[in-house]
Formats: sequence, C-alpha cells, structure tokens
Amino acid sequence: MMNSIIRSGVGFLGSAFALFMYGAPICTFRRVMLNKTSGEMSGLPYAVGLFNCLVYGWYGSPLISNGWDNALVLAINTIGLLLECCFCTIYLLFALPKSKRRMGAMVIGVLMAFVSLVTVSMWGLNAHKKLVVGSTGMVASVILYGSPLSDIRTVVRTKSVECMSFYFSLFAFLGSVLWLVYGALSKDILIMAPNFFGIPLASVQMIIYCMYKRKKRLRVAVEEGKVEVVIVVELESVEDESLAMTKFPAFEGKVEAVTVVELESVEDKSLAITKSSAFPSS
Repeated sequence: MMNSIIRSGVGFLGSAFALFMYGAPICTFRRVMLNKTSGEMSGLPYAVGLFNCLVYGWYGSPLISNGWDNALVLAINTIGLLLECCFCTIYLLFALPKSKRRMGAMVIGVLMAFVSLVTVSMWGLNAHKKLVVGSTGMVASVILYGSPLSDIRTVVRTKSVECMSFYFSLFAFLGSVLWLVYGALSKDILIMAPNFFGIPLASVQMIIYCMYKRKKRLRVAVEEGKVEVVIVVELESVEDESLAMTKFPAFEGKVEAVTVVELESVEDKSLAITKSSAFPSS
C-alpha cells in the first residue's frame, strides 16, 4: 500500500517535470515567431520529441501496458504530443528553406516509423509488444535527452546560447531522476533505462549553457556635430552578432560605428544612455 502511494506521488512529480520539459521551448518559439525566422536552430529535438511522445503514449495505453497501470505515462505524453506538434509546425513555417526540407523529412520519417511500430507491436510481435514498444521508447528517450547537443557547434561558433533552452535541460534532469525512481518502484526496467543516460546528458547541457551564457551589449557610437552619443543596450543574448537588428536614430546618417561587445552580467537591464564630452574643436 505504502509503495503504491509513494509510486503514485513520484509519478505525479515526474509527470509535472516532464510537462515542464516539453513546454520549455515555448519561449524559444515565441522568439522565433517574433523574429519570423528560426535562424540556425536545429529541428532535431522537436522531431525526436514528437516520436518520443508518440511511442510512450502508445506504451502507456491499455493496448500495450497492463490495463491503466501506466495512465500517467499516457497522460503526460498526450499533452507533450500536442506541444511537439505545435513546435514542429512553427518550425516548418519559419525555418530557412534547407532547414525546412530537412525538418519535413524528419517529421515524415517519425510518422512512418511510428506506424510501423504500431503495426509490428499489434500484429507482428503481439506476444512481445510491451518489450518492443518499451525498447523503442527507451532509444527515443535517450536521443531526446541528448538532442540539444546537436546545437553545440552553433553555440561554440557564435558564443551564444540563443538556440538552447536551459529549462529544457533542467527539467530533463529533474524528470530523469524522478522517472528513474518511478521505474524502480514499478519494477519496470524499460522506464528506468533511458534515465540512466538522461541524467548525465542533461547535466552536460546545463554545464555548456552556463559556460556560454553571457549577456551582450550593442554599442552604437554616433557623431552629431562635436558631440559623441553612445547608446548601450543590454541584450539577453543574440544568436549571431549580424542578427542584432536594433534600430537607432542615425542623426542625419552620420553613424560612426556599430559593434557588439561581450560584457559580464550586470543587474541593471534597463536602457543605458551615456553622452560623452564634446570632441575637441577642429
């Protein structure tokens, strides 16, 4: 009785963190819609997330599990499926042509793989359907936990974490710990196994994020007569310095320089406007 109560409590918390993990990219896609481009962001995490939700939703259904033993798994992955469908759709709408084709191919591949899995588990290997679906879900989960690492090259090149979601990695780590415990209490190795990989993979992502998480400032120096006006705007981050499209008055087109410089984090996030002393008379 006590084991059942603890198992249900851990499962509820694991489901909550899984929901937070699936919803973590909302802010990223809000920015994508505002900028009307996904930039260099990889679509792999969302295609894999779609497949993961499909597989584990199928695994948690009464057709695969014993009755409603894994109802929490079914519920959370149903919600995750809706979110991943939204993310994939937004990505396809705003991705660059090359990325759009690649993402479209991945989504089609995911759907074809899931249809094949359902067919095999129900009619091909019905006697071992739970093992087949669970093993597939295990592989999908490991790839999902590691998928943000596909953006590492972009992060290192641009020295920006714009394309990474810290909260995805954080909730993936916390969720992995709880689902590991849930699987142990349920004596279900297929739920436990992927979390042995999820914990270290999420940890690596958070470390990389913290290494490259720096605030940047856009500095625009404008000469107006004998007065230099320096406008400094702190940015949370930029995916690429060339994409910093903040507009400033050009004072009759006499723009002296536009540069992006990396600075240490500061508490004040407000607009800073500094007027220097007048230039020496010529």
